[in-house]
Amino acid sequence: MTAIRTTTGGVVKRRKKRQEEGLRETVESVAIAFILAFLFKTFQAEAYVIPTGSMAPTLYGRHKDVTCDGCGFSFAIGASSEVDQDSGVLAWRVDDAYCVNCGKHLNVRDAPVFNGDRILVNKQVTDYQRFDVVVFKNPEQGHVNYIKRLVGLPGETIRIRKGDVWAKLPGDDVFRIQRKQDPFVQKDIQLAVYDDRYPAREILDLGWPERWEPSVEGSGSDAIGHWVPAENGWSCDRNERTFALESGGSELTWLRYRHLLPRASSWPDPLQKEAEIEPARPSLISDFCTFNAYRQRYGWADRTEPTGIYWTGDLTINAQVNVKQIHDGGEFVLQLVEGPETFTCRINLQSGHADVRVTPSETPLAEGEMLCSGSTAMNAVGEYTIAFANVDDRICLWVNDELIEFEGNGEYDSSDMPQPTQRDLAPCGLAVRNAGVQVSELVLQRDIYYRDEAFQFSEEDGLSLDQNPEHEVRDEVTLQQLLNDPEAWAQRYREEALIQIEKFGRYTDYSLADDEYLMFGDNSSMSKDSRLFDFQTRPMNGIYSHRYAVREQDLIGKALFIFWPHGVPFLNDGRGYAVKYHSGPDVHDPKTYTHPTGHLPFYPNLPRMRKIR
Repeated sequence: MTAIRTTTGGVVKRRKKRQEEGLRETVESVAIAFILAFLFKTFQAEAYVIPTGSMAPTLYGRHKDVTCDGCGFSFAIGASSEVDQDSGVLAWRVDDAYCVNCGKHLNVRDAPVFNGDRILVNKQVTDYQRFDVVVFKNPEQGHVNYIKRLVGLPGETIRIRKGDVWAKLPGDDVFRIQRKQDPFVQKDIQLAVYDDRYPAREILDLGWPERWEPSVEGSGSDAIGHWVPAENGWSCDRNERTFALESGGSELTWLRYRHLLPRASSWPDPLQKEAEIEPARPSLISDFCTFNAYRQRYGWADRTEPTGIYWTGDLTINAQVNVKQIHDGGEFVLQLVEGPETFTCRINLQSGHADVRVTPSETPLAEGEMLCSGSTAMNAVGEYTIAFANVDDRICLWVNDELIEFEGNGEYDSSDMPQPTQRDLAPCGLAVRNAGVQVSELVLQRDIYYRDEAFQFSEEDGLSLDQNPEHEVRDEVTLQQLLNDPEAWAQRYREEALIQIEKFGRYTDYSLADDEYLMFGDNSSMSKDSRLFDFQTRPMNGIYSHRYAVREQDLIGKALFIFWPHGVPFLNDGRGYAVKYHSGPDVHDPKTYTHPTGHLPFYPNLPRMRKIR
C-alpha cells in the first residue's frame, strides 16, 4: 500500500480497486467526457481546422513554409491547391515560389507541407461586429462551413473602393470608409512589403540598389519619387543593417525608402559565367500577397510569375530607434506618402510630444495642416520600438507597442479613387534634427487589399451568370505593366474603373437586408467569399436572400484563438523526418507519387498560438 498526503495534511491509504470497479469507472469517465465534449461543442465552443488560405495572413490553410535562399526571409505559401477539395486526392504540386522580399524564384516542390491552423470558435455570440472573424455555413451548401471576416452589417450597402470597405448606413445617403475600430486588428493583419533585416546580398553585390538610402529632395536621372541619394550625414552599416546619425544639425536629415523590388527575371541566370542583372526600376507598392507568391508548372501559371496589380497606399513603417544624443529642438520624424497627400509625424525628443501634419505631396516638407497630436514616452536617451501607420484614412502611432491616444483621433477623408503620383515610388522616410540616433530593423508593411469582382449578367434576363468574372478593372495586364509609371497607372485605372462601374456597378453595391451579413476573405485575390457566391443555386434550394449575403441563421460563431498551428520540425536541416505521406496521381503524369505531410521531431509553434483579431 502507498500513502499520499491530502490537502489537509492528513494521511490516507489507497486500496487496490477490484477489476470490475476499475472497468466501471473507466467506462463512466469516457461517457462523461463524451457528454461534456458534446455539450461544449454544441453550446459553447468548437475546434476547426483551416483548409485553405482564403484568410491568410490571419489564418493559414494547408501551406508550405519557405525560407528564401536569396535573402533569408521566411514566409508561408498556400498549398491547398495541391489537393482536390472534394476527393482529398493529391492532384498537383506547388513547384515554384517567389520571395516577396527580394523577388527571387525558389524551387519549393519538395518543401515540407503543413496542415492549416486549428482554431477555437466561440458559438455563444449574439452581437457580431464589423471586422470580426466569423465561422458560418455556406447558404448554398449547408454542410460546408466557411470562415471569413465580417465586413457588412444588416441594413447597410457595401462597396469596395481602393481596396477598402465603404458603407452606406441605414438612413444615410453617403458611402463612408469603414475603419477597423481596434487599431491592433489593423496592426495584426498587415502584410510584408520589405524587411531590411533580410537583404538580398547576391543581387546587391551585382549592383542592385539598396532600398533605404540617405537622400535629399531633388530631381535628375537618379531621382526616385523626387528624392536623390546623397551623403547627408547618415552612415549605413550594410552588414549589420543599421543607420546612424552621429549628431544631426538644425535641418532635417533624411533616410528614404524607394520601392525597388526585383522581379524573378531581375536575378542573374545561375548558368551564366558572368552574372548580369537588368537595370532597377522603381514601382508602386502593389497587392502582391506573400501567401500567393507561388505557381504550379501547368496551365496559365506557367506563362507568368505572380505579382500584384493594384496600387496599395495604406502603409505602416516599423523601426527600432536608439536615441543616443538629444540637443535643443531634437526631433525624430516619420513620413508616409499616399497619393496627393503626405503625412508627417514629428516627435519632440525632449518632451515626447508628437504631432501629425498633412501636406500636399508636391510640397512634402512644408509646415502643413495639423491633423492630430499626442504624448509619447520617447522623451529621453534610450531604445524605442516605433510603428507609424496610415491605413483606412487614419493615422496611428505606436511607441514601445503602446498605441498613442491622439487628440483629433487621426482620421481624415480622402477620395475613393486611387491617385498615385511619382512620390509614391519613395513613399516612406525617416529624418532627424538636433539629435544623434541609430535606426535598425526597418520593416515596411501594407494593409490587406480587398478586390471587388464585377460579374457579367445576361442583358436579356439579368439572371444568367457568365463564367468569366471581371475584376475591379478589365485590363489587369496593362495595369501590372504600368506599376512603374504612377500617373499612367492612375489614368488607366480611372478609365477602366469608370467603364466597369457604369456597366456592372449595380452588381458590386452589396445591399443587405435586416438579417444579412457580408463576408470577405483577408486574402482577397484567393478567396471564394461573398463576392463569388453563386446566383442561381439559392432559389433552387428555396433560399431567396441576396446572392452575396450570409443570413443571420447561418452564423455559427466568432473565431477566438489559434490553439494549435503546425509544429516546427527540427533535425535533418530543420526538416525533421517524414512519418506520414500524401499520395496521389499527378493529373499531368500517370505515375503515382508521394509527398511528406507529417514530420518528427517537432516543437510547438508558439508565436502563432495567439488570439485571432
